[in-house]
Amino acid sequence: MRSALALSIPFLFLAAACTYDNGDARRIINDPNPPDAAVECGTIASSTIDVDRQIDIDPAGGAGMFVEYAAGGHWHVRTSCDTGRGPCAWDILVSPDNGHVLSNLNPEALESNDSLHEYASSPGSWQLNAYTTSDLDGFTFDTDPGAAVQVDALLDGVCAVGYFYWVGDGALHSGSPSNPLTLVPAPE
Repeated sequence: MRSALALSIPFLFLAAACTYDNGDARRIINDPNPPDAAVECGTIASSTIDVDRQIDIDPAGGAGMFVEYAAGGHWHVRTSCDTGRGPCAWDILVSPDNGHVLSNLNPEALESNDSLHEYASSPGSWQLNAYTTSDLDGFTFDTDPGAAVQVDALLDGVCAVGYFYWVGDGALHSGSPSNPLTLVPAPE
């Protein structure tokens, strides 16, 4: 009994490190003096995202955050939910990498209780708060062609590393090695 308890304690600390209080819809990233805990689960990793590879999504087939990249610097982010679990509360933050900017942001199929806005604590980053049910919620944006972006996602207030989907190196990735994850477009 004691050994089981001793083994479970490190996992409790890991679980606590991957949560935050979303009561005021703020989150902090890369802030040296954060008023709240930073949202980071694991060392920030990077992965390649293939150009012009689309993901076929069943809107009610399960919870997921899907990221696609098209030639010329065009990005597409969408969320889905499993209809059996009720609405999924998505909190997604997309940040430009290395001084690039995000432009031409366009919400996609958002309802009145969803929002897409610039994230005040990190100018140039954009945050999607969406309550996804049996539809897809999302947004599109542009960067300089080939510019990487960092994607940070929470599902119901918990790091969503298991719910990231993107196509990279010719394969559909299901789950992220970290949160946030830096996605680097393959050469066009």
